[in-house]
Amino acid sequence: MNWFTRAYGDEITDTLRIEVLNGTGEKGVGRIVARALMRKKVDVLFVDNADRFDYAETVIVARTRRPEVASLAEMIGCRRVEQLQEKSAVDATLIVGDDYRSLNLELSAVSSLSE
Repeated sequence: MNWFTRAYGDEITDTLRIEVLNGTGEKGVGRIVARALMRKKVDVLFVDNADRFDYAETVIVARTRRPEVASLAEMIGCRRVEQLQEKSAVDATLIVGDDYRSLNLELSAVSSLSE
């Protein structure tokens, strides 16, 4: 698992700690999504690859029962949220799927990816 720098963006809050996992197989998508989230003041602690690269849909896995996880899903337009009670350093895991371009992330502000 790679530590992601918190230096990007300004005034990152520590209320909800997440990790971003690239489930698309496209190189660099996890970091691009993480940067976009950080611009929205989301505290991204880790960026890595998912367990597989065939996620068609982005999913948020809530590791705690904090209401901020649902708020994050609503903010970015992620329709799929699953609950998994498991000891973790993060409150939620965002697994990026092939639909990531349709999320409310303003990717053009952080990358050359176009919709």
